[in-house]
Amino acid sequence: MILCAGNGESFSFAKNIGVGLINSAIELTQVCLQYTPKHLLFIGSAGSYDSKVPIGTLFLSTHATQIELSFLQKQSYTPTNNSIKIERLNLVSHETLIKENICEATVNSSNYITNTSAYNHVMLSANILLENMEVFSIFKVAEHFRIPCSAILCVSNIVGENAHEEWVKNKNLVEERLTKIIKILKEKNCKNKHVVVPD
Repeated sequence: MILCAGNGESFSFAKNIGVGLINSAIELTQVCLQYTPKHLLFIGSAGSYDSKVPIGTLFLSTHATQIELSFLQKQSYTPTNNSIKIERLNLVSHETLIKENICEATVNSSNYITNTSAYNHVMLSANILLENMEVFSIFKVAEHFRIPCSAILCVSNIVGENAHEEWVKNKNLVEERLTKIIKILKEKNCKNKHVVVPD
């Protein structure tokens, strides 16, 4: 099953599960209980902590964190595990990832969108490249139900003061890039029975 957040990021071939950590966790839990999907693939936009990453770049992720700015500022702590690595969905061959210029990256999720670049270097030093609101909760739900899962994210903006304006400006490009890569993966799936692309 292919998933997306909705609310400005909807696709005809994907199930909307809501924006943010809470909504996506609740809706995806209901989806898993109702449909018992064998595989999950989340697609969406992401902000990049690295200003050198071109807008429109695609990334595959199976590793997410849930870190708030107050944690980076040493003003809070958490008794919960704020990092998760999920069993990777067998999307496509390594050769295709290279051909389509898709790299792997760790994603940080929060119910808030960062509008400062002051802490980007801290996230990068922790090998966290991307910001997306839903990925962490999706991976947690997938882990709970033991469902192989991955996320394909398209960079829509650089994390910073102009994040929202850049997201609006590049929204159509993100949709085009994600729609195109799903089409490519489905074509590969038709040729290779070992590659799984959810319906």
